[in-house]
Amino acid sequence: MSKIWGIVVYEYSRNVFRRRFLLGLLSIPLMLGGMVLLFMLVIGLEFDSRPVGYVDHSGLLADPVAPPRPSPPDRPVEFIAYPAEVEAEAALQAEQIQAYFVLDEDYLKTAHAELVSLKEPSVSARGQFQDLVRVNLLANQPAAIRERLKDGNHLTVRSADGSKEMGESEWLNLLLPFFAGFAFMIAVFTTSGYLMQAVVEEKENRTMEVLLTSVSSQQLMAGKIIGNVAVGWTQLLAWGGLVIAALLIGRNYWEPLAALRISPGFIAISVAAFIPGFVMIAALMVAIGATVTDVQEGNQIASLFTLPVMIPYWFTVLILSNPNGPLAVGLSFFPFTAPVTLSMRAGMTVIPIGQLVLNLIVLWLCALGALWIAGRAFRLGMLRYGQRLPWGEIFAKPARRLAR
Repeated sequence: MSKIWGIVVYEYSRNVFRRRFLLGLLSIPLMLGGMVLLFMLVIGLEFDSRPVGYVDHSGLLADPVAPPRPSPPDRPVEFIAYPAEVEAEAALQAEQIQAYFVLDEDYLKTAHAELVSLKEPSVSARGQFQDLVRVNLLANQPAAIRERLKDGNHLTVRSADGSKEMGESEWLNLLLPFFAGFAFMIAVFTTSGYLMQAVVEEKENRTMEVLLTSVSSQQLMAGKIIGNVAVGWTQLLAWGGLVIAALLIGRNYWEPLAALRISPGFIAISVAAFIPGFVMIAALMVAIGATVTDVQEGNQIASLFTLPVMIPYWFTVLILSNPNGPLAVGLSFFPFTAPVTLSMRAGMTVIPIGQLVLNLIVLWLCALGALWIAGRAFRLGMLRYGQRLPWGEIFAKPARRLAR
């Protein structure tokens, strides 16, 4: 056991402390952070700090009630009343205001207003003026009616079986399974690539022959797989920690983040599906590395195992519309698509417990089968310097020795 542990530590430290791993680990958070900064920059460039004027011929805004403060990242816009359009036009030409609105005398009947500007005012400015008008239209109504009308409609999406429901402000909950599956795929592709490359390189430069003088082939294979799976989970945990930190900070500034709910059941199902999925693909990468003669050939074969992981995203609409339908259930039983599909379904519905247990049993059986294939390929191909190992030989019966 100590030898396996030593191999695990070596494989883990060799990959984690590489520059390319650190770049890959930071690339996703940096990309997401860059997108957030770009979004904030666009909002900042669009925002015009100048006031907005209005000419009210209807008397609605004679003694205006202040509108509610806008939600971040929008900033409040100042509104200035002008007695006539001449004054408002002069202020606009002097660039003292970014635009002005004109409310007709019969505005309460026609709801007709005119916007005058030299260039299109910001979306935030127009929205806040609409809030100003709406608040004052409701000023004479009872408080309960005012609050109800200001709140607007609240759409609730409920699954067909009634097991889950989601409000319109909780739309981020719908995206969570996709982010989890995407992170799983990136981690799997990265770490399995490291593992296959390491096996091929050690086979080419004869390092494996030296290692096998100190450890058995089973110990070497087990240590490599465990070490590289740990590398993948390091990526997932690091990204998960950064996402949680971002959510805790961002929910104070963006309302939809406050409505995000991460279900413990969703986390448990995702982890339970991701672990055997990791082990299965890592073991297959060991098998590929043991059968090929160079990394390029290995990458071509590896795509046959890694590309199917993305299949659930091709059927996103069908899985979301019927998460317990035949397609979703079928993909849950196919080992390469099961981890991502189960995560997507867990975010949308309650998976029947019997079906879930059977899905996980199939996943673990496939992971154990992949370990058997890896072990056999490792034993048969590790000492074949410069030679390919046919896959048919892996599954062939070992020849019996004849007794003399």
